[in-house]
Amino acid sequence: MDVRVGEEQKHWFRCDRFTSVNGQWYYQTREGTVEGPFDSMEEAGNDLKLYLRHAEDMLYNQSV
Repeated sequence: MDVRVGEEQKHWFRCDRFTSVNGQWYYQTREGTVEGPFDSMEEAGNDLKLYLRHAEDMLYNQSV
């Protein structure tokens, strides 16, 4: 399994990050936040990719 930069190899408990409530989509982060609402799961997934890219950039910038 791929791990984030600076993390050791671990066995992670995986669960579905995405939930739908009343037709609106949300995702949960490792940090415990819930992001949304989004009109579709695809839109939530695209936003999650941006969130992860931003988190990775922040981690990289802190280590430089």
